Amino acid sequence: MGVFNAGGVGFDLGSSNVTIYLENEGVVLREASYLLTSADDSMDILAVGRDARQMLGRIPRDVVLETPVSEGAVGDADQAAAMIQAFSERAIGKRRALEKSRMVVTMPQGLTRVELEALKSAVRTAGARRAALVYSPIAAAVGAGVSLSEPKGVMQVVIGGDTTEIAVLSMNGVAAARSIRRGAGAFDQAIVRFVRREKGLIIGQRTAEDLKIDIGTAVESKITEDFEVVLRGRDARTGKPSTVNVSVAEVRKALQDPIEDMLESMREAFENTPPELAADILERGVQLSGGGSLLEGLAKRIGDSLKLPVRASEEPQDDVAAGAGMIAADERLFARFVQTGCVIEI
Repeated sequence: MGVFNAGGVGFDLGSSNVTIYLENEGVVLREASYLLTSADDSMDILAVGRDARQMLGRIPRDVVLETPVSEGAVGDADQAAAMIQAFSERAIGKRRALEKSRMVVTMPQGLTRVELEALKSAVRTAGARRAALVYSPIAAAVGAGVSLSEPKGVMQVVIGGDTTEIAVLSMNGVAAARSIRRGAGAFDQAIVRFVRREKGLIIGQRTAEDLKIDIGTAVESKITEDFEVVLRGRDARTGKPSTVNVSVAEVRKALQDPIEDMLESMREAFENTPPELAADILERGVQLSGGGSLLEGLAKRIGDSLKLPVRASEEPQDDVAAGAGMIAADERLFARFVQTGCVIEI
């Protein structure tokens, strides 16, 4: 029996994607965090998730593509609640899906009081009978199978769409933390800027993301450096449709600045860690989670830079939602994190 009286739901409410974990079923849904609404009424919802995201860069005048969650924070509580409800019904397969469910929703570190209240309001409005919030690094560590009950430190890094969460965890709590409002989306933006500056081609965020997934890498590879793909976009000078060739080496070069920013934040977090826990991290290393950690070679790049062992689970993009679901399903685990302040009941 879980913390509440019905099945548990873990909800990773991310800026780029929403991921849902159901007790005894695992991850059952991953959808883009988008709503397509009428321009005249922001609550007249025309499409949700990937159906809405397909309109990115193709928006007619009478509709608006909304992102209710930005940089890890809820911007519009009503829209966020509508998105939670829609995805829950899609995942569970019935209307008012959360009425008999217990739900644990993830939250980034460093939320302001106003942002925290907006998140609470969205979760309450979504209709869960009982609900709670959990810090994303705690949920990610649980989902990745990291032991947190020992008096030993581990560095947990969660690379989301708009945020990167860096936390030193020990004894079911957070010993040190740093939250950066830049995530995997910064990789895409860096590619957009590079292609325009170096190739004279204007591309959209979707194209940049696809390029990152297809040939993006954080480390040099002699085998693939010269491999090229054809990019289609708009000529920056003439405005006409155009194509250019982009190599693996060029995409890697485009990604260097955001990767270095991320590494510098990890160094700062490590330097601000108590000496005893820093010694533990040297031994136990860094656990990577979140969709951004799927970038090829990123774990190696971090390990080489920080001189630390770096690990990632087989499905790092699922760690946060899975951990939230596990916490919802385990009363003792839930109670431990409430005691350390990492879980907030709503």
